[in-house]
Amino acid sequence: MCGLPMRKNGLTAKGTQRWKCTACSLSSTMPQERAARGRQLDAFLGWLLGRASQSACDANGDARALRKRTAWCWNIRPVIPPPTVRHHTVMADGTYMNHDWCLIVAIDGESGEVLGFQWCEHESKAAYMALFSRIPAPDVLVTDGLRGAETACHETWPATRIQRCLVHVQRNTRTDLTSKPRLEAGGELKRLSDRLTKVHDAGQAARWGEALNAWHLRWKDFVNERTLAKADPANPKAARQEWWWTHQEVRRCYRRLEKLFREGKLFAFLEPSLTAGGPVARTTNRLEGGVNSPLKHVLLDHHGLPEKHMRRACEWVCYMKSRDPDPASLIRPEQWKTTRPAGPSGDGDSGGPVYGTGIDWNEFHTHTPWKSGD
Repeated sequence: MCGLPMRKNGLTAKGTQRWKCTACSLSSTMPQERAARGRQLDAFLGWLLGRASQSACDANGDARALRKRTAWCWNIRPVIPPPTVRHHTVMADGTYMNHDWCLIVAIDGESGEVLGFQWCEHESKAAYMALFSRIPAPDVLVTDGLRGAETACHETWPATRIQRCLVHVQRNTRTDLTSKPRLEAGGELKRLSDRLTKVHDAGQAARWGEALNAWHLRWKDFVNERTLAKADPANPKAARQEWWWTHQEVRRCYRRLEKLFREGKLFAFLEPSLTAGGPVARTTNRLEGGVNSPLKHVLLDHHGLPEKHMRRACEWVCYMKSRDPDPASLIRPEQWKTTRPAGPSGDGDSGGPVYGTGIDWNEFHTHTPWKSGD
């Protein structure tokens, strides 16, 4: 065997499960030892991904015995095979698990199955490109609008359209204008932004664009007002620039909405040429609720894990949400040796761990040494 994942391949004449290597096509039966390891892995995942206690997951109610029997399971690194079929829509977003590491996940926009994940320090262009390069180019990418994701999409999937998550657009508007804008122009613009998620057809989208243009015609002079540094010397900006936009937040909000509408990123989900291949989501809610939320919960349910185990738990969440997950096929005899966790510093080697992506961790992650008492 070559050590790659194995798939079930029927039964022998005695009814024993036969396994086939996905790479070299050699088959074998699972010995009793491996069958026992498979049951231990099931118990381990039942505790790790569920809400039950360790004692509840053990047949005899012995939490310590469960930990001892399943300690080797931390050695398994779940790997999601790169997709071979093209998906109509893909959602991608990053969620921060700690102060210095982030997990970017890509899912099918319709089914919600996880297509791949990428560890990184922050949501950079390089991290997104490493993930996108393993996935066939979709028709549409639904994203929250970070520059790294969109730039990586343009370079890796040049023909793919981008649909900006409308909920994130509304959040950006609230960040600029607050929930209750003080200025009349800001209030009108926020109400216009709030209408984004109420647009359901091409006619409503056209009227929304007309309303945005009408707003600009009315408030054009207002958003173009400037403040000279000599007129407001007490302002901190006066020390480094000669003038600035008086209503910078309102201006920035309008320019963002206008640019997204002009580039076709607000209402791509309504274009017939794209919907002909299937529905296009207008938000990343499926990713936020289907993957990012469980990732957060698994860490909350098992707070106190070493950083290495925290990452492994997140990888298992993603793997079990991929197409046809088969944890038993990942078991290898060399994993059965129990190793002590390396603590918050990771795997303990100088080269940095690789987590199910084929990418060197040091490409995207600057390691922060762990200190006692931090």
